[in-house]
Amino acid sequence: MSSEKQIKDLEKLRNSIIEEILRIHSMIPGSFNQVYCKCGKKNCWCYGKDKGHTFRRIIWSEKGVPKTKVIPQQDVDWIKDVTESYRTFRKKRKEIQILEDSIRRLLDEYAKDIVKNTRKLREYL
Repeated sequence: MSSEKQIKDLEKLRNSIIEEILRIHSMIPGSFNQVYCKCGKKNCWCYGKDKGHTFRRIIWSEKGVPKTKVIPQQDVDWIKDVTESYRTFRKKRKEIQILEDSIRRLLDEYAKDIVKNTRKLREYL
């Protein structure tokens, strides 16, 4: 397969990945999880048990500082979707970066071949 064809194929793949990314309209960075925490009240049902109250939360980082917010039950499915969308976005960006590195390498090879073939056209080059 020629470098030219490989470059065109990779560029088509890159464009399709960009189209996938542009279909994402809601995303939030972070990780959603469920934790248990005891409230510490002696008259509460959680006192003296292994598990405590259930908290659903999202954890993310801003400028290196970890942040946490409790998620209401009615938003659990939504927060799962938007955090998954963010992970998908990051994965697709990484795929584009890898493709661009390959395209750059192939363009360098293509340029060398063109220069080599052009020099053959004149004896003094």
